[in-house]
This record gives sequence, C-alpha cells and structure tokens, in this order.
Amino acid sequence: MSSNQDREERLNALFAAYRQELPDIEGGAEFMPGLWKKIEAGRSRTSLWSLWSQRVLAGSCCAGVVLVGLSMFGPMRQSAYYEASYVESLEDNEDVVVMAALHPASPLETPNE
Repeated sequence: MSSNQDREERLNALFAAYRQELPDIEGGAEFMPGLWKKIEAGRSRTSLWSLWSQRVLAGSCCAGVVLVGLSMFGPMRQSAYYEASYVESLEDNEDVVVMAALHPASPLETPNE
C-alpha cells in the first residue's frame, strides 16, 4: 500500500505545481476580447489560403454548371455527317476509293471465276 500512497503524494504534488504555475483565470470584462485577439493572432496564412481555395472551387463549380446548361439547351445543329447512312458516307468519301486502288485485293481474296 505504500506504493499507492507514494503515487498519490506525487500526483498531489504535480497538481499543486500545476495550480501554482497556471492560476485560475478570472473572467473580467476584457476576458473574451483578449481571448479573441489571441485566437486571431494565431491564425496563419493557411486559413486565408483555404478560404480563397474554397471560393475558387465554388466559382468553378458554378461555371461548370452554366457551361453544361448552355451545351444542353443551346441551339442544336444537326450535321450531315451524323444524318448520313454508312453507304452514303462511303459514296461521298473519295479516300476509300483511293485506298482501294492503292491496295488491290490479293489473289487469295479474289473470287474464282
């Protein structure tokens, strides 16, 4: 039991030293303004950076929503490219004819006559 009493005495001595170093703060008229001054002084540039980045992020999200809205509800122009069938687009495309002339079918691919 002496070890428990020894621990208790050391703990009481620690609490006494703590109370001596940090006395209880009396809440006066200047307590809260002084506390807020300490808090404001402790703020660093990182808090300003985070505030700025949040505003930029919100602005970019709004701009993205506006752009998506404009692309969805803007004037819809139909292109002939999307309306043409596969055969029509092959007929209009001269590159296919040129490629066929440059690469004739091999004897294995030609049908027997």
